[in-house]
Amino acid sequence: MAEKIRLNESKETPLLDIMLNEEKWKVDVNMCIGCARCLSVCPLRGHDGLDPRKLIHLVALGQEEEVINSDWIWKCTGCDRCTNICPMGFTMSSLITRARGMLPRDKTPGGSQQTAENHLHKGNNMEIPEEEWLDTLDWMREEIEDDFPELVVPVDKKGAKYFFTINSKLPKYYPLQLQDIYKINYAAGIDWTMGSKWWEGTNYAMFSGDLDIWEATLKKQVEYVENLGCEIMAYTECGHGYYATAAGYKKFGIKPKYKLIHVVNLYAQWLKEGLIKVDKSKNPKRVTLHDPCNAGRKSIKAGVPDILDDSRYVIDRVCEDFVEMWPNREHNICCSGGGGTLISGFKNARMDYGLTKIDQVRHTGAELVCAPCVNCHDALEDLEAKYKPGWKPLHLWKLLADAIVWD
Repeated sequence: MAEKIRLNESKETPLLDIMLNEEKWKVDVNMCIGCARCLSVCPLRGHDGLDPRKLIHLVALGQEEEVINSDWIWKCTGCDRCTNICPMGFTMSSLITRARGMLPRDKTPGGSQQTAENHLHKGNNMEIPEEEWLDTLDWMREEIEDDFPELVVPVDKKGAKYFFTINSKLPKYYPLQLQDIYKINYAAGIDWTMGSKWWEGTNYAMFSGDLDIWEATLKKQVEYVENLGCEIMAYTECGHGYYATAAGYKKFGIKPKYKLIHVVNLYAQWLKEGLIKVDKSKNPKRVTLHDPCNAGRKSIKAGVPDILDDSRYVIDRVCEDFVEMWPNREHNICCSGGGGTLISGFKNARMDYGLTKIDQVRHTGAELVCAPCVNCHDALEDLEAKYKPGWKPLHLWKLLADAIVWD
């Protein structure tokens, strides 16, 4: 291997040392050949005078303080489109995460670090008390009780087959969407449960670069689900939460006794098994699909199951008019809110490079943009509110729930 080139050999370079020496997350910055393929696909290129290639070279030359103290690493969505086409296999999101982790915790911009700490100390990002969470679950059940008198929402059910995680934004801001999840589970006739604790379906510590909290929250959730004796953790429509969990298990050597499955993969499985009957004429509007970076491209890179094929399987069966974006699947363009940028405090940058997403959707002529990820949904909602493009984002569970044929 070539010698490490530094402008000042006496200067300490902890970021460079970690990137070169960490056993489970090793990235050799000296392998960059400067081809600029990363630059060609980066939506953030030019912001703050930086781009992926420049960041790699700055770290390789020992000028990592410029990287660590830059706003660029917090504006980056960690989408890994650059990684996807890098001929040397460089993983940019690994560099971004470790660079963020080098910044003192109290210097972290926006709310990603506070959100991570809420998760660790309160059990969920939104600091929702247990009593309020349980009241919301029951309140949403009561709202549809007349139509579904036999529907129950189990909590902490011992030995249930499925343990469902939920992104805490749902009970906090979008509680009605819980009803779609209830209806799908009821139609499928599955044995399931929610948790009174450790139900959070996100992990912002990965975004803030706090590896300690990332690992600790994973372990606490694993312990809780294992104590219930559940067979499967059904991970909610949250791309980064799913990726942070599946890839985190590998990174930290966590081996849960249950199986982790994204709910989109479960929806496809239940449809194939005939557990849910649907009628696509109930969703007549033109729909396009946004592929979440974390549950698609990055999951493939990490060797964990992705949702790309199964998302299409479900949409094709519940929607009359489905049209693809281009590019799509592992080549898809980020929603503009990934990598924690949604709460990092640089909204103007998001709105700028989000125009690429606006243009991508416009070419489909779609009225609805299915985003099977809460984070992506919120980012697309921000873009829609600013630019008024004529379409609305929605979750896959909404399309599926609306298409169900009830006996």
